[in-house]
Amino acid sequence: MSRTQVETAPADLQLLCASAVGKASGVDSAKILPVSSSKIDSKTYQVELDAGGRKTSCLVDTDGNVKSVEPV
Repeated sequence: MSRTQVETAPADLQLLCASAVGKASGVDSAKILPVSSSKIDSKTYQVELDAGGRKTSCLVDTDGNVKSVEPV
């Protein structure tokens, strides 16, 4: 059995996503928790967040640009 290694988003990018979700949803970003993250391609990460019970997905690139924020 082989394991696949999933590369998670760096903490600073996860925090950028939490901030973007807070602005988009009106939820205090301190109450938004990253649940999981994964690398989509060489420059993009997908971060799943819990915004006060609502699941949200955020795409962010390695330069710190938030590409999208969408409810899951």
